[in-house]
Amino acid sequence: MRRLITIIISLFFIQVGYTQTCCSGGVPLSNNLGLPASDAKTLQFALTYDLNVLKTLKTGRETLEDNARDRKTHSGILEVGYSFSNKFSVDGFFSFVRQERTINQFGNTNFLATNGVGDAVLLFKYKAWASANNNTVLQLGIGPKIPIGATDKTNVQGLTLNADLQPGSGAWDGIFLAQLSQVLWMRPSMSLVATSTYSIKGKNTDYFDVQTYQFGKEFQLNVGVSDRLLVGKSIVDPSILLQYRNQEPDQIDGVDLPSTGGNWVFINPNIAYWLSPDLSFNVGVSLPIIANITGTQVTPTYRFTTGIYYRIPGKSKELIQF
Repeated sequence: MRRLITIIISLFFIQVGYTQTCCSGGVPLSNNLGLPASDAKTLQFALTYDLNVLKTLKTGRETLEDNARDRKTHSGILEVGYSFSNKFSVDGFFSFVRQERTINQFGNTNFLATNGVGDAVLLFKYKAWASANNNTVLQLGIGPKIPIGATDKTNVQGLTLNADLQPGSGAWDGIFLAQLSQVLWMRPSMSLVATSTYSIKGKNTDYFDVQTYQFGKEFQLNVGVSDRLLVGKSIVDPSILLQYRNQEPDQIDGVDLPSTGGNWVFINPNIAYWLSPDLSFNVGVSLPIIANITGTQVTPTYRFTTGIYYRIPGKSKELIQF
């Protein structure tokens, strides 16, 4: 009887919240993974604020005229990286997450928010290839996503919230990363950059106490160009990337969950301002240009990020050059 009641409650939430955003929202792990390749004994830090706003309701590729629902995910992200040698390094990823959901129906507004520590990632990286002067660098990474975030947040009635409103996933994942940078011979200050991530999702076997929840496997590819410019006496690094994201549907007890999964293409302009050779401030946005999703979902309208990056070089300080 308890299992039947729990299943009925969960199905109710899926139906009234058909804009569930398990695949569109959530903590931006893959978006922020991967500190730059660095020399031996270098310690790196990146502190980022990430705001993901989802107000666009779509069915497949069609945008629906419905402003009744919106989602926001605020994430404070700390990345720490250390290079043991010119080849091997490790990154740690930690986050604090606030999820917000607003539903406006029949003149009433229902607002719900959750807060908590998100899941962590430990990424081991290997510089597989580096040419003379590091004009071409290929870096590979692998590691686990560690489920330290809460999965038992409840609403005011005491009912456990859906997976997309929880700070954590309740499951171990496998993360794979590849980063490639290529300096352009005709303009040495400009580089082609590409980063891909692939995550295999584990299973939360304690979902609503009696079910198994599994987020869909996710693939992301970011490709673009970055440059280094002298503006007055200041050094700035503008960049623009195209991001492709594919996510398979989530599953409950091995069955695909409706209105989860899809394909997206975003354009991501960013700029970094260097306060010193080892300290920079950056800001960027992400705007969707193509979305083809499964079922009906509220999908990203825009994403805003800002943060600081700091490094402590090992043996000798690397100066910014042009």
